[in-house]
Amino acid sequence: MRRRLKRMIVLGYILFWLGMAAWVAGSLMFLAVAFRYSLAWFFGCLFVPFADVAYFLLYPKQTWKPMLISTVGMLAAGIGHLLV
Repeated sequence: MRRRLKRMIVLGYILFWLGMAAWVAGSLMFLAVAFRYSLAWFFGCLFVPFADVAYFLLYPKQTWKPMLISTVGMLAAGIGHLLV
């Protein structure tokens, strides 16, 4: 029983940190797309709440992949957190 619990904790930590890395990578990719469009959108997505959602809804063709990577990373980090 104890060995199984330790394995779940180790799996949770691994999943958490891989999810966090994917979340950060997706967010940086999203900011790079916003920066290529304009500096105002970049700073808006960086500092204004929900500006990234507005940008995603306005330009889904350019932002679907970074948003997907970020969302999957966030979910993986959440599941890893629950396992630990």
